[in-house]
Amino acid sequence: MANIANPLPYITKREFGLISDVQSQLFSKRLNAAKNLYRRDLVCHFGCVNAIEFSSNGELLVSGGDDRRVMLWQFGQAILDHGKPEAMKAVHQSNIFCLGITSDNQKIYSGGNDDIVIVHDLESKCPLEVLQHQRAVCSLSIDPFNERVVSTAGNDGRLLLFDTRQSVHESMVISRSRKAFHGVMYHPQQVGMLVSANARGGVALWDLRSPKHPVLRYFGNNGTCQNSMSVRFNSAGTHILALRRRLAPVLYAVHSPEPVAEFYHQDYYNSCTMKSCCFAGKGDQFVLSGSDDFNLYMWKIPDSGEFDMLVEPPHIILYGHRSIVNQVRYNSQYCLIASSGVEKIIKVWSALEYPQMRGALLEEAQGSDNPREIYSHEDYVSLVHHSGQYISHNYAEQSTVEDQRMMAFFDSLVQRELECLADDVSDDPDYQTLKFRQRVKRARRNYRNHMDSDSN
Repeated sequence: MANIANPLPYITKREFGLISDVQSQLFSKRLNAAKNLYRRDLVCHFGCVNAIEFSSNGELLVSGGDDRRVMLWQFGQAILDHGKPEAMKAVHQSNIFCLGITSDNQKIYSGGNDDIVIVHDLESKCPLEVLQHQRAVCSLSIDPFNERVVSTAGNDGRLLLFDTRQSVHESMVISRSRKAFHGVMYHPQQVGMLVSANARGGVALWDLRSPKHPVLRYFGNNGTCQNSMSVRFNSAGTHILALRRRLAPVLYAVHSPEPVAEFYHQDYYNSCTMKSCCFAGKGDQFVLSGSDDFNLYMWKIPDSGEFDMLVEPPHIILYGHRSIVNQVRYNSQYCLIASSGVEKIIKVWSALEYPQMRGALLEEAQGSDNPREIYSHEDYVSLVHHSGQYISHNYAEQSTVEDQRMMAFFDSLVQRELECLADDVSDDPDYQTLKFRQRVKRARRNYRNHMDSDSN
């Protein structure tokens, strides 16, 4: 096997014009052989980082979260530890949940728990427009064929379309539901097509020429719609990746309602928080999702025509976060992965070693290189309630230091959720439920083992 740690052959071929996309080729070869990735942290937020998005050219990263700020990173400088991110001048009144950047890098859209979407001018950092909602905005997607058009998914059970060329005060209702819409994304190749994720209706494909009713609904193995929180098209628009609560990530061919693959690992679980997923790698050959167990999972999609319903094990499990991983995005220009969640940091992962990065490529990690104590529910009660240090969204201290109260809160949330899940499925004989119950028991055992090792 060629030495994947040595980029010299690729650089030489590039100089002679023999490789048109040397970085992508090198990344792909390294990633196929990798057992781990190099990583480093980007630090600037004062609370959980709930949303991250790259610009289409990969040069910009925008992030937002509980500190209500929208931060703009010059990504090429950020990974080299040069320069600082800039904050947009408009601040949300509550948590930021979703972001978008227009393909011309002129505007940033941000939505969140304050029931609005703010349109920011990237150059001046000033707000341009405000799109009003009735409830929290969970997800947004900018039309790739018309950057003045944006669709949003909200907790009010409405899937909306705003055409800001006409009015920022009016919207078209694509669909209504009794349950929240959690995800939305425009088709990257077909005009007027988008996909949504709903807590009741699951994943659905929409044609905006005839809204109100979906073109297609996507089902699980049992033929029913499932509580869905995130959907992503691959770059060719041929497949859809979706996250479902308490179930494995699932892959659909766009024109078929039945899944072509589910991505499984015994320790992956997705029950406690809202998460996103994405494709990665050359030709979107990998899928990524964060997990309640603090890890980031990467599976390789089977070759076309060789789909197996259950894809296991993961290609790589990325250890390094110290709490739940909620967001993940792939930068195809830099061939990098970014992830974030309950922590105040954005973690960048790469098959190429940049300055300030830690880790190794061919040494499989067995766990985090920076482990911490797992708080019990009793620890959380003592730390938060008895001490009088209540969790709030007052970030006046502007601290980027890890918040023990927040970590304890989510540790407690995970443990209580696992206990509830074990009770919920204890009497259900269904095979899939049995497998899930086994995962719950294993996750609870891992938590106990972690706590025991810390106490020792």
